[in-house]
Amino acid sequence: MSRPLRVAIVHYHLKRGGVTRVIESTLRGFEQEPTAPQCVVLAGQVPNDFSHASLARCVPGLRYSNDQEATPAPQELLEQLRTAAEDTLGAPPDIWHIHNHSLGKNSSVPGLISLLAQEGARMLLHMHDFAEDGRPENYKLNQLEKTYSDHLYPDMDTVHYGVLNARDHAIYKATGIPDARLHLLGNPVESSLHPERDKEAESIRKSLNARKLYLYPVRAVRRKNFGELLYWAALAEPGDVFITTLGPTNKNFVEAYERWKNLAQKWNLPVEFSVAEQHDWPFESIMAAADQVISTSIAEGFGLAFLEPWLFNKGITGRDLPSITQDFKEHGITLHQCYQALPVPKSWVDSTLLSQYIQKALQVSYEAYETKLPDDALNCAIAAITPMDGYYDFGGLNEDLQESVIEKLVKDRDAKEALPVAELPPPLQAEQIDRNARRIEKSYSLSGYCDRILSIYQVLENSSPGKAAFLNAKTVLKGFLSPERLRLLRT
Repeated sequence: MSRPLRVAIVHYHLKRGGVTRVIESTLRGFEQEPTAPQCVVLAGQVPNDFSHASLARCVPGLRYSNDQEATPAPQELLEQLRTAAEDTLGAPPDIWHIHNHSLGKNSSVPGLISLLAQEGARMLLHMHDFAEDGRPENYKLNQLEKTYSDHLYPDMDTVHYGVLNARDHAIYKATGIPDARLHLLGNPVESSLHPERDKEAESIRKSLNARKLYLYPVRAVRRKNFGELLYWAALAEPGDVFITTLGPTNKNFVEAYERWKNLAQKWNLPVEFSVAEQHDWPFESIMAAADQVISTSIAEGFGLAFLEPWLFNKGITGRDLPSITQDFKEHGITLHQCYQALPVPKSWVDSTLLSQYIQKALQVSYEAYETKLPDDALNCAIAAITPMDGYYDFGGLNEDLQESVIEKLVKDRDAKEALPVAELPPPLQAEQIDRNARRIEKSYSLSGYCDRILSIYQVLENSSPGKAAFLNAKTVLKGFLSPERLRLLRT
């Protein structure tokens, strides 16, 4: 094919967030490629700050179903997408690069995928998050249209899949997708140093009255586990300050966020929330001001938070997520200053109440997924948050139980003596940070990422359509659904 490939990149929206960032990085990387494809980006919402606005087209039917009065039928949605693509590309796309098709945010997307598969369309289904992974309401949405509910995962030479980490790769490999059509696509991580921002950093530190500044650069969602940030603030030394960058945009997370803000104020903890929204401080300057980046999240998709700080010359401490970070460690990236659990004495926790919370969450989850709850589910779930005899993992508790632990630490300064992990490690030396940064630049470069994407496009271009076939979606659910993976902060 002498002309450039025509590619339609599809997502529900282009608001600030991980998927939008990946799309923007991909387009920026393509601009440096000699055989760059001709792209259009189709989304239900296209904010003014999208970096490649000239390539973007708004298709309102792609918005989340809960953000529409009526979601268009699959065939209608397909026609909307096709028309928008052809208006920009001048012809139908050669390849559809669709992000998060299985997330369960739009009730017509399963049908859209099925129709494209039956047409023999060449697709790269690029999955960042999953309805099967602790999102039962999303899963139910995918089941609404019974005609298409079993057609979410086409099994054809013209359909390839991309996942972000080895855990997800193993789950999808178990469905029978051959290795040639299942790709590990860790997100690109770009160098982020801005020396001109360093001079603003000291004024930020003075404004916060910080001797040592810990930065949690996230938007507030429940799984980010802000209670654990308050845990560390309750153990802080004089002059330690903990800050977060962004408040919630999802109304479902506002209540928990306001709760932690109010408690931090009530207990006089050194925590400042949403500083990027409360002050006119550029993110690069906030990052430059920090001594360390901290993460207390209990679940991630790719795990950019474990990689990006090093490219700002900052180390990261806090909670490790081995199922996500194992990929990074295999590339020689060290995370020695992170812990895999934060043990608190069982005597500090109402164990009966904890069991009740977990039992209810298990029942709700398994019923929502229309799956029988294993007889030993409660014991398995509790064992998974018991890192050592006599202790629970703080991240396995919900907000009520976390609050009681923090209150004990606030009121009894000697309580910390009972904690196996009672302080965060000091910042790393510059050469250790630089070593990680170089390894990240080598393994997760934008050019390498785009080369992998273009290679997949090339294989898809040469693939031959065949009869539409579909994988058993229950196999995917089986890979994600287990009592050991339940965490109350994700229910």
